[in-house]
Amino acid sequence: MTNGSIETAPSRRRKPRFRHHANRFPLTTIVALVGALLLAACSSSPSATPRATPKTSPTTNVPRSTLSPIPSLASTTLTTIAFFDPTTGYGGFTRSEPGGRQCEYLVGMTADGGKQFGSLVTVTSWACDAAIAPNFIQPPSSLTFDNHGDGFSYDPQLFVTHDGGQSWTASPQPGTVLSVAALGQSVWMAETDCPINAPPSTTGCPIGLLESSNGGRSWAPSPMQPPGATVSALGFNTGSIANGQTWLVRTSPTSAYVLASPVFNPTGTTSVAAMWFTANGGASWSERTVPCGISAMSVVLSSAPDGSLTAVCATQPGAGNQIKSTVHSTDGGQTWAVHLTCSPSSITCTSNPSSNPSAGGYVGEIDALSGNVAFLVGDRNSVQVTRNSGVNWAPVQPVIGDTAGGPTQLIFFDGSNGVVLGNGNGGPTIWSTSDGGAHWSSTIPKAA
Repeated sequence: MTNGSIETAPSRRRKPRFRHHANRFPLTTIVALVGALLLAACSSSPSATPRATPKTSPTTNVPRSTLSPIPSLASTTLTTIAFFDPTTGYGGFTRSEPGGRQCEYLVGMTADGGKQFGSLVTVTSWACDAAIAPNFIQPPSSLTFDNHGDGFSYDPQLFVTHDGGQSWTASPQPGTVLSVAALGQSVWMAETDCPINAPPSTTGCPIGLLESSNGGRSWAPSPMQPPGATVSALGFNTGSIANGQTWLVRTSPTSAYVLASPVFNPTGTTSVAAMWFTANGGASWSERTVPCGISAMSVVLSSAPDGSLTAVCATQPGAGNQIKSTVHSTDGGQTWAVHLTCSPSSITCTSNPSSNPSAGGYVGEIDALSGNVAFLVGDRNSVQVTRNSGVNWAPVQPVIGDTAGGPTQLIFFDGSNGVVLGNGNGGPTIWSTSDGGAHWSSTIPKAA
């Protein structure tokens, strides 16, 4: 808690600042330069200047790639990755023209862990100044692919490809697409009827689940919807939970968890997030809860290969900090162990990192590798790891990310290999590990 007002997590799409320098040359030099430029323009055309779902389905959300040693008129930023393994996957990029006139979202493929992304294909474009009130036009924030060439760029809108990203089409939806999870050609999608700029509602926005058995070429409602699953109107409307809320976790082609955002209690009492589980493809659901132990606005959840669940709840964000709690279950969410870094009723349980170190930074994504080990990322934070089921968290070494931006995406493919996307060394960076996070190497992504 801070001053009682809600601070939205910082946007991942930051427009770069260009710094212009005036150089003075003799007149003869200027004439020579102009002549050379005119000759080059006549002899050649200008060259173009070049973005917890199960482990088998790469899903994402981050950085600004270095395209060329020569400055470009357009700014291209890697915002999301969707990798199948440590080397192969896709990246989603945003590109803005100078002056904020035209913006694009593009996707390209990589076969070398993000060192180089191939030709970028435009998914959608918009007027850059339309991304502010009252229009709230936003580029997709997430990306996922199956292993048959079907891809989904989503949140808030949905765009699809069925040819491995060579072409994209819009797939109009009645509201906001929250999550897309693919297991082979079986694809599930969670969405809400409320648009991203919907007015506040006391009843929240219902969550609907759609299923596809043909790679997203056609969709049908789940045989039964999770009864009572809703998005918190408060958090959804302010964007506070946009970077730190899990909606759908698939654990097999027929089993999955659906989460609702916690009921926020401004009085400080503890929150509970409703959760539903299906083991038969959505034919029936059993309702469970995630006891946060704090007054929470959002919760992120991951299922480890052994079936255990690890969740992190986060309360009201403010000034780059959030109070957090960790809950762990070994029986599918029927019972939980709650781990608090301090007592919510204690005067020392504040969002000040100096008195509560785990409060630093926002909650973004979590990935559990086992019943004991999980990794956590989020804006204004470094990559955090727990090796005792969430009792304690600590930054990975060397530290990856800081309060200036922080990693925004995390994908582990098994207990050893994983990648993190964030800002480092002045621009977008992909970190990778092959020993379960004991050591990391970094890559500065480039786009063709």
